[in-house]
Amino acid sequence: MSKVWRTLRQQAEQFAGWNPVMRWNVEYRVLEHDCFEAALAANLGFSLRHLGGDKLQAWLTALLRSESTIALQSEADIGRFVKYDPSCVDHYVALSSCAGFQALQLYRISHELWLNGEHHNALMLKNWAAQAWGIDIHPGAQIGKGVVIRHGHGLVIDDAVVIEDDVTLWNAVSILRSPAGACKSPVLKKGCTVHAHSVLCGGVTVKKDMILAECTLFTESVADVVN
Repeated sequence: MSKVWRTLRQQAEQFAGWNPVMRWNVEYRVLEHDCFEAALAANLGFSLRHLGGDKLQAWLTALLRSESTIALQSEADIGRFVKYDPSCVDHYVALSSCAGFQALQLYRISHELWLNGEHHNALMLKNWAAQAWGIDIHPGAQIGKGVVIRHGHGLVIDDAVVIEDDVTLWNAVSILRSPAGACKSPVLKKGCTVHAHSVLCGGVTVKKDMILAECTLFTESVADVVN
């Protein structure tokens, strides 16, 4: 049992103790499951139940159990969400009700489908995430672990975008490939932060640990780096 899973179960038990009326919900989301992967699938399935139906949870569970790297990335994500997002007071809140966290995890599943050539299924999940949370992440993007999406609504990430570990993204950020020629895409280096309403398009590289305030950056040259 991983440290994250132990923490989640402890926090879920605490929450159920504080609010017995909602114990059924806590059990459904965490306590009735045997591992982090199953609990993650239950929470994603619950948020998308109006789109994917009752069998969605079983499919997501099977996908998560078959791709162990997704859970490892998700555990790194949830740790940074709790540390850096004030709306996530603990792991249980992040898992059960944080739109940015949930949308990112559905991206991780769709990305694995994309890599396995299941483009139709991958894009279906991508579109469902956009409908449910207002966060649109193409499954062809490459996103590292420990990523935080603050608030998130209006975030758009194009295909071929590269986002390294420990990056923080705010709401209404657009990270887009160039519409012309070589179709270059932005690269966000480890630890950088992009604040709300920023637009990055084309061959832009945001340097390690840099903080970008609201801005618009467009370039066709992969050599152009934000200093």
